[in-house]
Amino acid sequence: MFLLALCLNIFYILVDIWSFFRISGIKIKVGFYFYLFLLLIFAVGVIDFIWNISFISDALEMILFYLFFKKYGDIELILGSGIIVGILDLIFSIITTIIMKVTMLNSNLNVELAFGLITLILMVFFVKRFGNKFKIYLSNQNKNIFLGVLIYLYVSSAGVSFLYLLDKRITPFTLFFTIFVIVQSVFAIGVYGEMVYVQNKLLTQRKQQEIRQKQRQLEEYADYLEKSEDDLRAFRHDYKNILNSLKVSAQEGNVQEVIQKLDKYTETNLNSDALLKYKDVNHIHIKSIKSIIISKLTEMYNLNIPYNFECRSGVYNLPNEIDELDLVRIIGITFDNAIEESEALVAEKHKIRSADVQIMVYSDEPGEFEYEIRNKIQNQKISTTQIQQRGFTTKKNHKGLGLANIKEIENKYPDMSISYTIQDGWFDFYMVIDTEDGEKDG
Repeated sequence: MFLLALCLNIFYILVDIWSFFRISGIKIKVGFYFYLFLLLIFAVGVIDFIWNISFISDALEMILFYLFFKKYGDIELILGSGIIVGILDLIFSIITTIIMKVTMLNSNLNVELAFGLITLILMVFFVKRFGNKFKIYLSNQNKNIFLGVLIYLYVSSAGVSFLYLLDKRITPFTLFFTIFVIVQSVFAIGVYGEMVYVQNKLLTQRKQQEIRQKQRQLEEYADYLEKSEDDLRAFRHDYKNILNSLKVSAQEGNVQEVIQKLDKYTETNLNSDALLKYKDVNHIHIKSIKSIIISKLTEMYNLNIPYNFECRSGVYNLPNEIDELDLVRIIGITFDNAIEESEALVAEKHKIRSADVQIMVYSDEPGEFEYEIRNKIQNQKISTTQIQQRGFTTKKNHKGLGLANIKEIENKYPDMSISYTIQDGWFDFYMVIDTEDGEKDG
């Protein structure tokens, strides 16, 4: 019997090791498994086998898991995986103890070993079924809250286990405490589940709102293209009559009348803000870049911020080495900074024309991409070095992370060069990517 009990204890440790790696997703060399197994046999197995104090041996096991593997992943993932293993050990141990005491079979070693084997099988099934979900919970944005729930469950389970260790039989107090802990645990899990549900619902609503907003912007852009096409057709239809009218006036020597007619037609038909709203955007053929630019131009148009966007040549491809999303982030951050500064400038000067934003996108070759955005500013004494530091900002209640984030992106790419210039009341952000030049230098 002693040998069977020892074997069962060894199997428990093996299952715990397997469960930990199953939940955490850590992969190590086979030899390290054997080393860890021997360590747990001597450090944990001895305590559990001789003194049968499961919550202490489980706590020691969690500490060893954390110390050994904290460098292999996030702290929450490593610590949480160990705690889950400890909780499962305690829960199955408590269930076995309750069954043994209720049936008065706590003195029968054969039955105890049988229940131990059954709990091992159940634990393997449970971890195999829910291990990946636990890993997700310990890696997502709510991982700290989930870890807190796990710690609470472990402490509660350890308290119940300690009571059953002190009492040789089930008393009203231990029964009440057990029920109380179960209710509290279910409540904690329920609160966490409800919180995640509400959060996901809000996130889904926000994503849907963003999708609808982008759809409206694209529809507006499509309407703009249709209107531009209609205006062009109207101009083609009318231009012969206009030229004939101007020709007659010119032949009669009425030069001043010709000039006045040209000015009036230009002002009413060719110089409309609405027609210039998305000028040159059609030359950009990269969906993500086009989308962010349309979004920001729409925002500036709705805020009545004067701007000019220029993209004379077609942009079909980005340099292969550059992550498209990094460029989207850079364009988004610089546009946001220009918009915020323009709004502040208008609020200070009380004149809409005091603000101005100039944007340029250019790409002549597949390995080349240029982007420049200039905007008028209030404070001309800002240091271009200081504005790139993390946490620097001139705005109230602002974290000042924008240009620091751009600096981190720039550091990822040796072929990306970014410059900042402040001159004559303008802030100029200029970025150039030239992978062809980098290859030649190499």
